Amino acid sequence: MRVLFLNPPPVEGVNVVREGRCMQRTGAWTAVWAPVSLATTAAVLREQGMEVRLADCSVEDIDLAGLGRMLREWQPSLVVINTATPSIESDVAIASLVKKEQPLAKSLAIGIHPSALPDSCLGMDANLDMVVRGEPEYAIRDAALALGGGGELGSVAGLSWRDDAGVVHHNGKRPFITDLDELPFPAWDLVDTSLYSLPFSGKPFLLVATARGCPYGCTFCANKIYYGARLRKRSPERIVDEMQWAGERFGIRDFLIWSESFTNDQDYAMETAAEIRRRGLDINWVCNSRVDTISPELLRAIKAAGCWMIGYGVESGNQDVLDLVRKGTTLAQAVNAVRMAQEAGLEVTGHCILGFPGETEETMQQTINFSKFLKLDYVQFYCAVAFPGSSLYDRCVESGWIEAGADWKYFEQNFSVINTPELSAARVMAARERAYRQFYRQPHVVLNSVRKIRRPVDVANFARMVKDFLTWV
Repeated sequence: MRVLFLNPPPVEGVNVVREGRCMQRTGAWTAVWAPVSLATTAAVLREQGMEVRLADCSVEDIDLAGLGRMLREWQPSLVVINTATPSIESDVAIASLVKKEQPLAKSLAIGIHPSALPDSCLGMDANLDMVVRGEPEYAIRDAALALGGGGELGSVAGLSWRDDAGVVHHNGKRPFITDLDELPFPAWDLVDTSLYSLPFSGKPFLLVATARGCPYGCTFCANKIYYGARLRKRSPERIVDEMQWAGERFGIRDFLIWSESFTNDQDYAMETAAEIRRRGLDINWVCNSRVDTISPELLRAIKAAGCWMIGYGVESGNQDVLDLVRKGTTLAQAVNAVRMAQEAGLEVTGHCILGFPGETEETMQQTINFSKFLKLDYVQFYCAVAFPGSSLYDRCVESGWIEAGADWKYFEQNFSVINTPELSAARVMAARERAYRQFYRQPHVVLNSVRKIRRPVDVANFARMVKDFLTWV
């Protein structure tokens, strides 16, 4: 059984959001959001004795012609297609390419979008055979085993599939994985890890998943449909085992901790930091956090263990908006979180969203002003996006705030398709452009970036970052 895991070629002119995060080769991180899920599932199938291959087309610059050659030459039995909302139509269309180049192969789509709208995805292309609803690893394993003669597709929990007569079947829901420690390390040997690099230094980095699920009720988040609401954690020992293994096997010393909020359980985060220090690992890493789940002790502990930057979900500079989207945090908590991180010696990135239903020009400007007041090192400004699977999507559809026939490719965080009585989508995008100009023209932000230039190679890296950043904005 040969299984090809595929992160499809990028959509022209669109920064693709995969698994709820912005995936783009632009001014911050060459992202590994999608490959970590694919690489982990590939490792699961390899344990079953299957041949596996992973093609990250958006990073490896593999176009449709190159993908067609790969299908003809390698002749997979199953092609797993990672998808995202803005690229969903082109992602699903890969199924027709699979059928053209390898008629006997089956195609299967994974991601938040097919989890939320399986019928819609299967209806986009008659050649798409299956979609997985939710967590993919074991559903793909069981589907591959069934295709290889080890069972029936109808018994694979979490699978929606099309039979030979074209009838779509939705199998029962698959329970979430209880013990995440049982998953193997990602099969990073299937990709060129040097392609995933840090800004300025150009050093290779990898992502390490620490937990799945989020108990909070933010209206704009669609991840619950994929990983659920209950927080499930890998053990600190297993996490640090993977970091140590990545260093010994691939020479990786830089990591991005992948979790909706690494600090949701402060004791757990402290234990992970303590395990890194106990082993004496010389590593650098970055993590995300809510602004209400940190303390000075925790921030000092992760700094001592190699963390150099923390990203906070600030979201808005207006308390009424934060309450409206059920964020559950306050502006005062954001101020304290940034102050405590900076006092611990950490760089701080803020994540802000503009254009929620109920917002006005005034509240958006308050968010811009708040980001400047916080003296953040970096800020990402996003447009509010009603991703399928989120309660925001349901509300916007019911209220008629999304234009009829809106193209899925604009459902990404550089665009707005939400038109409310208070704000048009065009005004939200104009505010986002204004936000970037106002924040990144501040003298302290410019100086902080220039200080990172220490070697001749840093000049080229900085120039590339500026070019990519301006293109993105």
